[in-house]
Amino acid sequence: MRVLTRLSSVIASTALALTLAAVPATAFSSIAPSGVDVSGHQRGNGSIRWQEVAADGQKFAFVKTTEGETWVNEHYLEDVHAAHQAGLLVGTYHYARPAGDARQQAAHYAATLATVPQHSLPPVLDIEVAEGLDPEQLQNWVRDFLHETQRLTGRTPMVYTYRYFWREHLNDTHEFANYPLWLAAYQNHAPEPVGGWNHLTFWQRSETGRVPGIDAPVDLNLFNGTESQLGDFVAGNHVNLGAAFQEMATPDNGVLETLGGDNAALAGLILAAQTGILPEGALEAAAPQLGIEPVLIDDISRRVGELIATGDLPVEDLQVMVDNPDYSIGDLLILLANAG
Repeated sequence: MRVLTRLSSVIASTALALTLAAVPATAFSSIAPSGVDVSGHQRGNGSIRWQEVAADGQKFAFVKTTEGETWVNEHYLEDVHAAHQAGLLVGTYHYARPAGDARQQAAHYAATLATVPQHSLPPVLDIEVAEGLDPEQLQNWVRDFLHETQRLTGRTPMVYTYRYFWREHLNDTHEFANYPLWLAAYQNHAPEPVGGWNHLTFWQRSETGRVPGIDAPVDLNLFNGTESQLGDFVAGNHVNLGAAFQEMATPDNGVLETLGGDNAALAGLILAAQTGILPEGALEAAAPQLGIEPVLIDDISRRVGELIATGDLPVEDLQVMVDNPDYSIGDLLILLANAG
């Protein structure tokens, strides 16, 4: 959800053509229905043309609705209504701010949802930042938000997160595995679940897709089942949907292959840059050795420079990534996107 906007823009527009921008969204296997999630970033200078999105074969759309205790996406009413009118299954999500009160945020989200009867998919908690809470406090926060959202909406909410955050900031807790899971993992192959889940319900597999009707890079998602099962899921059937995309063929894309790689070396270089021991341009120079597309490393370097300048570089998280080769460059991008 929170993404490196400039990274997306550069990848989408660059002449280095081995990017996802060159791969149609409809290239996914027909086994797994595909869809998008959007916020204000995807609107550019105009509206999303949802009829074109539907004509491209997209089956569902999630629209950012609220954040924190008071913020509302000024475009969500228009987008939810237009996506519904275009025939898409529509969902919404709340971007969590754990420094604030969980129940108040759930109430804010539920009250906003009540103005949109067209949403078909369950409400979503987007949890990507800890804002100073330790794992036990964050687990309490998530529990309070999910329980209050379910009480107020009468629907079982879904959890959106990414691998590194759930493992490290929520201690990979299994407590919430009875809720559907929507996992962000920017890679070519379907990821393993986290936190005791035995399957994913949705997989956000890229932040840089291009879809007709949306004049900006957009998140691309797959539903873990058939189109018929997606209809069952909307009706409230949250049983194990199996592994419809676990072995599916996906485009062999250079950027996604890079993002799925080990990020320990890159995280180490970023920490070295933070200490000032790396000369200017060292990150860019290391790109070939790390197997990273130059267009990616250029934007990572700019983002890192900004975070160092503001004192917001997530040093402790980067050190964990250096010591743990299980995490990917895609995980690192999401971490940097949310930092500060």
